[in-house]
Amino acid sequence: MKGKYEALFTPMKIGSLTVKNRLVLCAMGGTNPIGFDGNFDESKHDYYLARAKANVGLMIPGVIGVQGMTGGWLYESEEMFMGPMKRLMDDIHAYGAKFFLQLGAGFGRVQFMIPGADMKADIFKDLMVAPSDGLPNVWDPSIRHRGLTREEILDIINAFGKTAALCRRAGIDGVEIHAVHEGYLLDQFAISNTNHRTDEYGGSLENRLRFAADIIKSIKTACGTDYPVSVRYSVASKMRGFNQGALPGEAYAEFGRSMEESPAAARILEAAGADMLNADNGSYDSWYWAHPPVYMPMACNLPEVAYLKNFVKIPVVCAGKMNDPDIAVHAVESGMVDGVGIARALLSDPEWCDKLRAGHLDDIRPCIGCHNGCFPISRFKGNPCGFGHMGACAINPVTMHEKEFELRPAPVKKKIAVIGGGIGGMEAARLCALRGHSVTLYEKSGRLGGVFVAAAAPDFKEHDKALIKWYIKQLKDLNVPVKLNTEITGDMLNTLDADEIVVATGSVPKKLPVPGFDGKNTIEAIDYLLDNKKAGNNVVIIGGGLTGCEIAYDLALKGKKATIVEMQDDILKINGLSAANSEFLREAIRYHDIKVHISSALKEIKTDGVVIETETGAQFIPADSVILSVGYNSHNPFQTASGNVHVLGDANKVGNLMSVIDAAYRLAYSL
Repeated sequence: MKGKYEALFTPMKIGSLTVKNRLVLCAMGGTNPIGFDGNFDESKHDYYLARAKANVGLMIPGVIGVQGMTGGWLYESEEMFMGPMKRLMDDIHAYGAKFFLQLGAGFGRVQFMIPGADMKADIFKDLMVAPSDGLPNVWDPSIRHRGLTREEILDIINAFGKTAALCRRAGIDGVEIHAVHEGYLLDQFAISNTNHRTDEYGGSLENRLRFAADIIKSIKTACGTDYPVSVRYSVASKMRGFNQGALPGEAYAEFGRSMEESPAAARILEAAGADMLNADNGSYDSWYWAHPPVYMPMACNLPEVAYLKNFVKIPVVCAGKMNDPDIAVHAVESGMVDGVGIARALLSDPEWCDKLRAGHLDDIRPCIGCHNGCFPISRFKGNPCGFGHMGACAINPVTMHEKEFELRPAPVKKKIAVIGGGIGGMEAARLCALRGHSVTLYEKSGRLGGVFVAAAAPDFKEHDKALIKWYIKQLKDLNVPVKLNTEITGDMLNTLDADEIVVATGSVPKKLPVPGFDGKNTIEAIDYLLDNKKAGNNVVIIGGGLTGCEIAYDLALKGKKATIVEMQDDILKINGLSAANSEFLREAIRYHDIKVHISSALKEIKTDGVVIETETGAQFIPADSVILSVGYNSHNPFQTASGNVHVLGDANKVGNLMSVIDAAYRLAYSL
């Protein structure tokens, strides 16, 4: 019997290739089996095999340059292609999946900063290139890029053809050009405001797209016209200027590729031989369109991509929060698009496709758009480009660790008590139950979720709410007894009849030794988010971290006036917080005229406002309410612990969702 979402599981033609369904695992940083060092990463083999087994139709890894970052050409890596890459193709083809390798011409002005390196040094001159001299680097605008020579352009075009030919020999089903997309080098060539050349690669739209078009032709010449070529494509750049993005619904003048110009650009690529457009919006200057965080609407890129489809005959895929099944199936059934790009949702749950087709939607572990595991490239004052490990998942540590975290039955079945029903406690209880232990979960409040209930409270946090529901369902399905409204005290530990005790009691808000901190007009962030206390119309938020800025945004959406006071020299100064998320919040703060005071210390909270100490002296800010978001301290009520008591997550050390869930996995797999 065909299900509601069967249209997503019908075949899709890409040139001469038939893909078994309409679901495309789009490229993400950190997912390429070929590293920037040119070597094969075995963890990626297991990652793709897990998703092939779960019926993903087409898989596209993160970009790999046809030229190495330190010189050399990818097409010289015959041994790697014909060895581990061919083995990967053989293994995933056994499950009917297809695979395109995404090839890049270079970063251009979006070239990342190498930690500790002087990127202005001569040694990096071949990295810091662009269409034209003088373009500012996205991460450090004081760095200006040099223009590529015509000879360098021709070398790159030639390298695409040679690399694609090697891909075909290795059994790779096609290639994707990265691309006229997201502000990378080829996109910079395509946009008039970033291409000031006067030769055949600059000037008219046709000239500006010549680099990309010639790459397509080079691949077709080297591989044959039947070898599929996809082009990653941004329909609209959503740029107000360099390092300035536009928000959804904002009126602005397009600085990059406009909706008016985009159809003509797409037709040029199609005429050159492109077999598919893998499309969304955005650039590094408006990163939250190409990497939409929790604050962006579902299917945020669909209107522009569906519009573009009217102008080309080749298949068009839409990416960007397309993991709402009802939106996805409607987009395909109605002909708005031909395929659906599902990327980060397949990090959080590799079985997304199978669960969807079976109708088990409430068993899909939801991606929450945090980017903490998959894209932790941070940007704030003093740190223009901080790297974390990309391609992982904050809520699913198994991603990229499929062998390490392979679920195995516990050799000895135990009775385990978990104290605390936050995310860490629920995850530990779930995993212990899956391993065959007898688990009981104790929670002193009347609901599960811990402080994450408050974090999930704003209207734009629907996926966070869905994650809590997912945990509750998994515990119910596993028949884990949950004892709500049950506080466990220290003298009760020995009465729990447990072989192992997991303490997951979380954290409590910090208090500052400031006059008025506990005043009548002060509201703890958690109390505001849970609606335990109402904020007035003129609100000062103490603390410009993630929670404080999200609260300010939430207040603005409710029509209230918000002011942020932050002690550090920048807001959102958090290592590991993706720039895609932080830049959205910065633009939202700009758009909603939220006042920000940085390098400012709270001195006193009065009944009608706050006194802060700034670099220029004391200042009074009037306010009806003061919301306190100054961080948390670990909360472990059990001062003594025996060898069978394990302190988990924030109760041990305050971290974030990713660190808590990772710790829960490691603990549960050790018991």
